Amino acid sequence: MLQIRWHGHSCFELTDSQTTVITDPHDGDSLNLPPPPTTADAVTISHDHQDHISGANQYTCPVLTEPIDKTIGTARLRGVECWHDDQRGRRQGPNIAWNIILNGIQVTHLGDLGHFLKAAQMFQIGTPEILMINTGADTALAEDNIALLSPKIIIPMHYYTPGIDFPFYHLKTILDFTEGKDNVEHVGNIHTYTRKDIPYRPVIHIYEAPRKQK
Repeated sequence: MLQIRWHGHSCFELTDSQTTVITDPHDGDSLNLPPPPTTADAVTISHDHQDHISGANQYTCPVLTEPIDKTIGTARLRGVECWHDDQRGRRQGPNIAWNIILNGIQVTHLGDLGHFLKAAQMFQIGTPEILMINTGADTALAEDNIALLSPKIIIPMHYYTPGIDFPFYHLKTILDFTEGKDNVEHVGNIHTYTRKDIPYRPVIHIYEAPRKQK
């Protein structure tokens, strides 16, 4: 069993009931979102921009900021070096795509990947069952990289959700990515996967965005 919960933006909580991994933790307030939990066994960071790392100092567990290959508990974690832009990081800096394997299911979190994946990067990433991808910046680039990696389940992230405070640029909405597609499922804020649930035909899973209580 693999359970995934979305804490908004690029922050997800993945657990197999033995090991919990948090991706790109924000601090809540800076994005006007509820903060993610501060208890985990490992935290992965794709890059050091505020909206992806502002909550990292709350954790006492390993916080992975370099593209390493490590097993923590029942989770296999492997970082793949890439860039936030199409200039090899000269404008926006480096980025790490994280492969997170729990319960035999590979989840790949692409962070803020800003370029068409190179062959060597594709080889390192492999073919994820589940792909978490930024669709709020460049939907065409997202489509291209989805086609390259051929995931079975696509989880959009880093797009505009009601109430989010994101001052850096205008985020696209989820409809900018899903309009016209017939393989979209809304799965709530928490969803559970097993290997037998992995579909043959690719499907987009839309998670319900958390809202900060007034």
